[in-house]
Amino acid sequence: MRDLEEIIGEALHAMLPVLIANERGRLHRTVIARLERPLLAAVLAAAGGNQLEAARILGINRNTLRKRLRLLGLAEPRLSTARPA
Repeated sequence: MRDLEEIIGEALHAMLPVLIANERGRLHRTVIARLERPLLAAVLAAAGGNQLEAARILGINRNTLRKRLRLLGLAEPRLSTARPA
């Protein structure tokens, strides 16, 4: 099985000219977000949707995970617990 770093490296090398042309000045942010989104989604799925367990697997704080999920558009809307007046 090929190493994950090797696979990512080859993909980045192939896409780099387009990425540089389209993402100049924000290349790092764009690439990290594009890598982080599928990672968080996969780990969250592996944890059965349990954010605390996903955070433990990732080795990050639960609040950090929640923030990243929101920023990457992966957070499900929270149900309001407020009761109608």
